[in-house]
Amino acid sequence: MPFVIRASSFLRYSTLFIRHSWLLLALNAYSASVHVDLPTVMKLAGANNDEIQLARVKHTESIAESKQAWQRFWPSLSLGAGYRGHEGRIQDVAGAVFDARKQQYTVGTTILIDWSPGDLYYSALAAQQKALAAEQLAEKSRRDILQEAVNRYFQLLAAEAALAIIEDDLQITQDYEKQLSGAVTSGTAFRADLLRVKTQVSRAKLTIRQTQEKRDLAAAALSETLRLPPQTELRPAKSDLVPVRLNGQVGVATMISQAAQNRPEMKAGGAANSAAVLETNRARVAPMIPNVQAGYTLGGLGGGLGNQTGNLGRQQDFFLGLGWKIGPGGLFDQQRQKIAHAREESSLLQTGQIKAAIGREVVEAAAKSQSAHDQISINDEAVIAAEEMVKLAKERQASQLGVVLEYLLAREELTRARQSRVLAVTEFNQAQHELKRAVGK
Repeated sequence: MPFVIRASSFLRYSTLFIRHSWLLLALNAYSASVHVDLPTVMKLAGANNDEIQLARVKHTESIAESKQAWQRFWPSLSLGAGYRGHEGRIQDVAGAVFDARKQQYTVGTTILIDWSPGDLYYSALAAQQKALAAEQLAEKSRRDILQEAVNRYFQLLAAEAALAIIEDDLQITQDYEKQLSGAVTSGTAFRADLLRVKTQVSRAKLTIRQTQEKRDLAAAALSETLRLPPQTELRPAKSDLVPVRLNGQVGVATMISQAAQNRPEMKAGGAANSAAVLETNRARVAPMIPNVQAGYTLGGLGGGLGNQTGNLGRQQDFFLGLGWKIGPGGLFDQQRQKIAHAREESSLLQTGQIKAAIGREVVEAAAKSQSAHDQISINDEAVIAAEEMVKLAKERQASQLGVVLEYLLAREELTRARQSRVLAVTEFNQAQHELKRAVGK
């Protein structure tokens, strides 16, 4: 199976490399935060990732092994020259022993063939299937890294959005603290209410610091996946905080069927099964096909008695033979056949395990997606109710300054509802990408 780099693929990888290089230069030149969106993260995820490169190297290696297996059908060619001398006793073909002194020299070329056609044929086909399996495993590695980058991006996005909500709530609470402080000074409000608000401000600041830590950890994890400097301050794009449905309205059974056809793990398993079947046929059929040995030598032979160096003349030798090997690796090798059959069954069982795991992934991703979608609707209702509760508490406070606790609780409920909605949106988008990967798209 030839390995060809198409012009479109070369341009795509070149573009990714240039983008990745410019981003690294920007990160080295500036220490400020770097904002990235989801498409950029997905493009950079495979641009310089070691695991993807390792999978591609293994694929290249398997292709070379497949080509090498087919090349074993070619005969070997050798060129050479030799000299041979003899002095002393020698025996002729009739049995007489006598003294002799002679020499000879040869020059020429030899073509040799030593084939085991059955072994060569089945091993070459098996190597080709292994190359196909390695290609699919390289694609699986790419998709896994891509999904890891997407998951870590949404974790960063959720932390950044939660931080923005808390900071907004802190700003409003601090403004309220200033108003209440003036009311306490004028004697129209209780100092206990002011201290309650101050406590709320301190709690919000503590939550902000904890969320900043969570955001920074998520940014470091994303930088690791993108192979960026670990100190990079990545920040997500706010435009990605919108629910996006990537999969059509199809049933779970249909998606499982699509996954069984599209997932690279299944394709790799199918290729591995084919290779195992070929190895079984190799152990069963190949020994019955005779080995072929042939050779042809063309050159010159010269020399003679004593110190004679002439008499160079043309000579040629050729031979042809067929044979069967009996024993280990040949005919009647039952253990070899049992081993090959066991490996074939093992490959089938592993493929069945992969298929079951893929079905579970599809079901889990679909359940997560539907649950997050429902949670978004529920949180929308909670946000509307909390906003109305804050509005009513503020109106009552305008006429009566004894409802500070009620207002703070209303603000806390609103903040919690907004945070919950942000989490539901990011989980929904993340689940959509997981479902897309699970289906094999």
